[in-house]
Amino acid sequence: MQRYNLFLFSVLALMLFGLAMLSTASAVLAYQHTQDSYFYLKRQLLNGIIPGLFFFFIASRIPYKRYKPFALPLMLACVVLLVLLFLPRFGLMAHGATRWLTVGSFSFQPSEALKLAFIIYLAALFESRREKMAHVTQGLLPFVMVMGAVSALLVRQPDIGTLGVILLTALCVYFAAGARITHLALIVFGGLFALFIFVYGFGYEFDRIQVYLNPHSDAQGAGYQINRAAAAIGAGGAFGLGFGQSQRKFGGYLPEPMGDSIFAIIAEELGFAGIAAALALFVVLGWQGFSIARDAPDMFGGLIAAGVTSWILIQAFVNIGAISGLLPLTGIPLPFVSYGGTSLVVLFAACGIVYNIQRSTYNT
Repeated sequence: MQRYNLFLFSVLALMLFGLAMLSTASAVLAYQHTQDSYFYLKRQLLNGIIPGLFFFFIASRIPYKRYKPFALPLMLACVVLLVLLFLPRFGLMAHGATRWLTVGSFSFQPSEALKLAFIIYLAALFESRREKMAHVTQGLLPFVMVMGAVSALLVRQPDIGTLGVILLTALCVYFAAGARITHLALIVFGGLFALFIFVYGFGYEFDRIQVYLNPHSDAQGAGYQINRAAAAIGAGGAFGLGFGQSQRKFGGYLPEPMGDSIFAIIAEELGFAGIAAALALFVVLGWQGFSIARDAPDMFGGLIAAGVTSWILIQAFVNIGAISGLLPLTGIPLPFVSYGGTSLVVLFAACGIVYNIQRSTYNT
């Protein structure tokens, strides 16, 4: 029972922490745009939290083994949705990227659903080839081909941040399935070489790499966000300025204060103590998630739990690392905290599946 409580506690605590920080990070921008300081908080509740909890409940009740026959159809459906992004009628371009699919008044990000579908697909694929994972043609080659197809669609958007999270998560699932270290090393070096070609051969995201190497090289251009975020983080000190007291959320000082920059607001208002509390919640979730993966009744369940846990931790690390200047700026949300309905709904559904795996473990 303790493990049940700890896993649920970490998910619900991150949700409540996210709502609290969103209420303060988005207040100024919401009032400027709508005259309602809680506009974005209400939208997060209606479009993210409520449907997310609903999908968590449904996913926690459906036996996870039932997803296995639908692993490939789910993956193909997400690929089709990504392809639809490139059709003018469906794809919505924002900030130079086409990541939102619109159907009437409804819009969502297919790449968020792809994260979960890809994990389920890889879990089913690797379980079916558990005795052949060390083979090049049966283990390495199919994995590389699938990753290549996914990479091509995400690069086309472009959405390098999401691509990085998906590929690193896929490598974790591949490792958990019993892949050879030499095969993993080949994939990593191949990926780094491809990144080098994109950045230096075609100038792809070159400005972000330059800013990462020299944050003050273009302080009013490509380096604007990272320099403002660094100032907000530094202003927080040990205990912060106090909840709701951020000065960097006013006047457009910090871009995306409720999105991928929300960690900077956390640091400014709550200081190192608040950062430590948030990181502790992710550590508890990771510890519990990997424990569920280890104790899962079968390989399929274990790989899903390991994949979902890796995805959440990797995305959190990339977001925090990018906004802190430890990694190049990516523009991906902080799980359970940043504003975004699609991300929340898929995260809750994924955690519902992991919770079902946990229930199956202790009920067998």
